[in-house]
Parts: sequence; C-alpha cells; structure tokens
Amino acid sequence: MSRLTSGKNVLLLLLLVMCLLISGCGGNKVPQEKSAEGESPQEKIPQELVIGSPWTPKELDPVSAGWLVLRIGLVDTLVAIDYDINLVPGLAKSWEISSDELEWTFKLEEGVKFHDGTPLNAEAVKWSLERVMEKGTLFKDVPIKSIEARGDYTLTIVTEELFAPLAAILAKGEAAPVSKNSLDANGEFKEIIGTGPFMLSSWIPDQEAVLVRNDDYWGKIPTLDKVVYKGIPEAATRIMMLENKELDVAQILPADAVEQLEANPEIKVYTKPILRSRVIVLNMLREPFNDLRVRKAVNHAIDRESIVKHIMAGVDVAASGPFPPTTPWVNKNLQGYPYDLEKAKTLLAEAGWKDSDNSGIIKKDGKPFTVDLITYSTRAELPPMAEVIQDQLKKAGIQVNIQVLETGAAQSLREEGKFDMYLLARNLGFAPDPSYYLMSDFHSKNTGGKGWGAYGFNNKHVDELIELTQRTTNLQERKKYFAKLQEIIVDETPVMFLNHYVNVTAVRSNVQGYNEHPTESCFHLENIYIGE
Repeated sequence: MSRLTSGKNVLLLLLLVMCLLISGCGGNKVPQEKSAEGESPQEKIPQELVIGSPWTPKELDPVSAGWLVLRIGLVDTLVAIDYDINLVPGLAKSWEISSDELEWTFKLEEGVKFHDGTPLNAEAVKWSLERVMEKGTLFKDVPIKSIEARGDYTLTIVTEELFAPLAAILAKGEAAPVSKNSLDANGEFKEIIGTGPFMLSSWIPDQEAVLVRNDDYWGKIPTLDKVVYKGIPEAATRIMMLENKELDVAQILPADAVEQLEANPEIKVYTKPILRSRVIVLNMLREPFNDLRVRKAVNHAIDRESIVKHIMAGVDVAASGPFPPTTPWVNKNLQGYPYDLEKAKTLLAEAGWKDSDNSGIIKKDGKPFTVDLITYSTRAELPPMAEVIQDQLKKAGIQVNIQVLETGAAQSLREEGKFDMYLLARNLGFAPDPSYYLMSDFHSKNTGGKGWGAYGFNNKHVDELIELTQRTTNLQERKKYFAKLQEIIVDETPVMFLNHYVNVTAVRSNVQGYNEHPTESCFHLENIYIGE
C-alpha cells in the first residue's frame, strides 16, 4: 500500500499557493507562552471576540451549512487544509490508499471527544458520513461503494472506481462528523455537537451564534473564552460597528473602504487573495445566450481592467479564465476576452443583432436585445459592478435590467432558469481539488438545476475530461486535462470570468493572530487572542 498523507501524494497536485503554514482546523496542541506568574500574557485581558459577517447563521447542520460550522470552529474534518492549500491531517492523523486505488484507509486520532463527551471513533464517523450520503449532496458525484469501521480508530471508504479527489472532498465542512446526539428521537437535527475548538452556547437563527471555548479540545486549546458571530448583511453597517468598537472583526468589506479604514490607527486591514472569482453565469437554454457569437460578443464588450480599477480600487486581478494566476493548475496560455467594443459589435451583427433604426438598442427580427441581470448585495461590490457592466454593454447596444436581490432569492431564480445573466462570487477552493469545482459547475449532469455554475451547458468532451481528472492521480496527466478544460470552457464561455477575489477584512488593532485562509474554509479562531 502506498501512503498518501499530508495531501502531497493524495492528488499530486496541491502545490504551494500561499504562505504562512500553520495548523489546519484541528491541528496538534501547541503550548501557550507563559509569563513569570504562570499565565499567558493575554489571559489577563478579557478574551471575547465579536465577528461581523454578511452571512447570517440560518442553520447549523453540517449537511447544509458545513461551510459555516467549520469556519467558526464548531466542527473538525477528517482532512484539513493548510495555508499553502495542501491537504493535511485533521481528525484523521494519516491515510493511505490500496494498490488497486479503490480502498482509502483513514487512521483516526485517539482520545477525541464530541462536545457532549461521547467518543469520536470509526463507528461515529461512519454514521456521520452515511448521514451525509442520505441527506446531503456532497457525495452525489462520488462513487462510494461502502464505508466500514475496521476497529475503533480505522475507517475505510471503498469506491467503485478510482476517485482521486476523495480526500479533498472530505475536507469540506459538510463531511465533518457530529455526535448522534445532534439528532432528536425522530432523527431530525436539533443541535450541533461537533469536535471543534469551540462549542455552541446559544443561537438566534439569522442573527447570531455565541460560542464558548472547548477546554477538552484535542488540538490547540483556544485562548478566547467566547466568540459572538453576527450576521450583518450591509457592509456599511459592519464598518460602522467596527469603528464604534461594537465589532472586533468585520469581514467581506468593499475595496473602496480600504483607504478609510487604514486611516484609523485603531484598525488593521488585511487584503489577501483567496480562491474565489466574480463571474457571470449565462442562461444557455434561451435566447440570446444560446448563441456562441453573442456570448463571445458580450465578453469582449466588458472592460475587466476598468472594473478592477474603478470598482475594486485596483485591489483585485482581471480574469482570463476560472483560476487565479497564482494557482498551480491555471492554464497560463489563456488569452481570455480583451476589451474590444468593435469586435463585440461585429460578432453581434454576425448573429443578426443590429441597430436598424438608430435607437441605440440593437434588434433581431424586430426584438430588442434586452436582458435581465440578477445579483445580490451581500457582497457589497456586486451591485455597483452590475451598474458598470450595464453601462459598458449599453455601448454595444444591449439594454440590461438589473435586479438586486437577497442571495437566496437570486439563487432561486437561477435554479428555476428565470434569468439571463447572474453576477456572483464563486468559491473555487472549499474542496482544494479543481476537479470538484469543474464537476460541480461544468459537467452536464450538474448544469440544469441547483448549483452555482454554468446553466444549460452540455459538452461531452468537457464531461469526459472532468471524469478523467477524477480517475488518475498522475500529476502531469491531471494538469494536461485541467489545461484543456479551461481552454474549452473559456472558448465556449457558458460563464464569464471577470476578476479574481482579494478579500478585505478589518479588525481592531488589539486583535492578534487573525489570518485569512486562502480557501475561506476556516477562521482558525483557536489562533486568535485579544492583546493590549
């Protein structure tokens, strides 16, 4: 059997992207620095942290809200993700794959307990993962044959065929084990009982979750006694609360707020590239975006560099494809769609769209080119970005009607196909393997209903290449497939790639140890403390 630990050989893909390697969610214990009196210096200061985020804590079941409960430290995963986007041990201290590449064996940490005191063992993990298979969608594209407990601390997952990204998918919050006592007598989820460094004290749905330190944590014991996670949709409100000392951390802030915040000596601002891109999903199941010439034309009519300069204050990076240029799997030969208004107009004319009556709006068979663009305000930069895109497309004779909605409402319209263009910010790294994102967003079986990716896109070659990426662990083969996939997707352009995300977070100057994770998977609250 060939050992596949620390993520280095699991996929032979996860290379250096960011820096500052520290423990993953659920790392080994690290002793605290002690003063002469035997106390950590920060223990003399009240250790309470208040976080303001645009995302409200609507629910806490990992099956549907795994991204949140992992971020705030209520749960751990078998496999963690370090700051270099490598897979590293989490609740599983090691793993290996059989010579036929069908059996994955995970050796669990011993002595780990859920927050209710019950032990985390192979049977508990097996039960949790099987619940995810029954209730969730995380494993819907994973060919799992069986999950077996082979001893107290040995878990084996058997697949029907080689599935290279399995360990990466197990790093997602949805796969985090919870205690059986999280469910009521009827099998319904009632409370979150995980293994993380923090435990839930109280929760007001859609408003806040209050966490307290888990003194029996198996990894690094947090310094913070209490964390309050508040859902505050408006960025301006988060900034005001931070300035008024009502928040210690304000997340997901607009780039144009950086200068204002940096002028405040009591605030520190962090700008960090993350694996997220702003994109426009095009509805390919109806006119006008069922025509490739139109999709290419609209791409050329958008000035990405201008958007970065004027909306993102020069912080972000214009996109030529799905992946940021710093990632190891990016196709560096992609040219994307440079701004070229004349080329856009030529392509539109070839598709039959012309301004025949000099009204400024192009028409085809007497029908004006009018489309609806939906977006949401939870990410503050999206509505103004939509307005700039509206102005840019008007120069090509296209009338864009903007609808700014609540995230759930916008997503519902997308899933029902009641949209033309959908502007959103897409995470690429919750499972740090490109094949997971490509399967979710571009494989034909996932582009017709629920999801965040392409809508109505159906390309057999793309399907075949995505499946090939999942059936090999060979680095060069995978990179070749990923490069070809990016080439086809950019050429077919079911999704328009606008710019790559640089996260803006601001904290009070006395908040120490805050470090934005490049995949946004975990806040690592166990590393944060309140200083002088």
